[in-house]
Amino acid sequence: MIGEYKGVVKNKVIIALLTAYHDVLDYDGLKSILREANMLDLKDIKNINPDDTMDFFSFKKIITAQNILLYECNSLIETIGEKFSFYLFPFGKDFDEIVREINELIQTDWKVEIVKKMPEEVHVKVQRCIFCSEIGVSCELFKGFLVHSLQKTLKSTVKVKAIAKNVNARDPDHNNFILKLKITNNQED
Repeated sequence: MIGEYKGVVKNKVIIALLTAYHDVLDYDGLKSILREANMLDLKDIKNINPDDTMDFFSFKKIITAQNILLYECNSLIETIGEKFSFYLFPFGKDFDEIVREINELIQTDWKVEIVKKMPEEVHVKVQRCIFCSEIGVSCELFKGFLVHSLQKTLKSTVKVKAIAKNVNARDPDHNNFILKLKITNNQED
């Protein structure tokens, strides 16, 4: 099973994710996730060197702990994804750069790519999403991440909304999907 979790994750990703947990769930929520992952030593985020890396198996333990403790709390997980986007990529990068860099920051058997880009819609293909690879786990965290990542690169007069087919999280292949990001004026619904 460990062979399935080969790869490395830049600590910059870990710091952004833990900061998002702290922001949304408070310090106790952050500690609960790290305790469930048996990684409580990471609770002092400021002591993590952003230039180092973590093995993908350890990163996956954090994601799994999140998915266990926040099971079916989709709105909350989506909010964590939005904050994760904010902390990982503050303003200043375009969406193409963000998509390219997320593949570089999390080096494992997954792929995120923009497959269609129009003024009113962007389609992002995600293969083997690492955030929802377990059966029964939806991918609200990464969807929130992608929506907010695109939103912050656009004018404040527009809104980004994810348009996705209802995916059966019990389907073993549910972590492969195309997410359509619809761009509309704030006044439109």
